Amino acid sequence: MAKYRVEFTESFETDFKKLDRAVQKQILKWIEKHLINVDFPSTPGKTLKGELKDYVRFRVGDYRIISIVEEDIFVITNLHIGHRKDIYA
Repeated sequence: MAKYRVEFTESFETDFKKLDRAVQKQILKWIEKHLINVDFPSTPGKTLKGELKDYVRFRVGDYRIISIVEEDIFVITNLHIGHRKDIYA
């Protein structure tokens, strides 16, 4: 079975650099465990609704990773990351 590959956009990397180092480590550890080389990455995620229906949200503590999961080519593209109070604005 094919494994998923994870990619990061510039916007994700910009958002990520703004986070505290401890939070960065927590998020990287979560991504390694739940998204890299997994069979079904959307299991811990939730498909968004409305205008954001094409995106999947992954919850990491108080932070959210907004991604596109391309199941036909097995790629997860992480678009943004931020605190739950700010990410959907």
